Amino acid sequence: MYLVDANVLLELLYKRDRWEECRDFLNKVKAGAVKSHVLHFTLHGVSAILGDPKLVSRFLSEITTWRGLTVVDLPIEEEVVASDLASSLGLDFDDGLQYYYAKKAGLRIVSFDRDFDRTDVERVEPKDV
Repeated sequence: MYLVDANVLLELLYKRDRWEECRDFLNKVKAGAVKSHVLHFTLHGVSAILGDPKLVSRFLSEITTWRGLTVVDLPIEEEVVASDLASSLGLDFDDGLQYYYAKKAGLRIVSFDRDFDRTDVERVEPKDV
């Protein structure tokens, strides 16, 4: 199983250079062929970047239909632990949350962010799933 990082969602939403590989991966998640998790924090971040409430509503409504996706809420106490862990690993807060949860749940992180390569959690890119 996998943890989906925000950059995979944003790559598709903004049709950046590798959007097609993200679309293919996320379609597998949508169909339930690939089981993945995403942090609620990640969805908030993507929503904030989208900005327009109508776009956010469409994005979140779409996400709720994905059969292979579990949305995860972390309690504040775990976010504190993740923040401390991030600091010790040289990660920013967002990456620290991703790392913490992936490590806790035994997941690989689907991301383009190479900062995860310095950790003991495996990072894969969408084309590798």
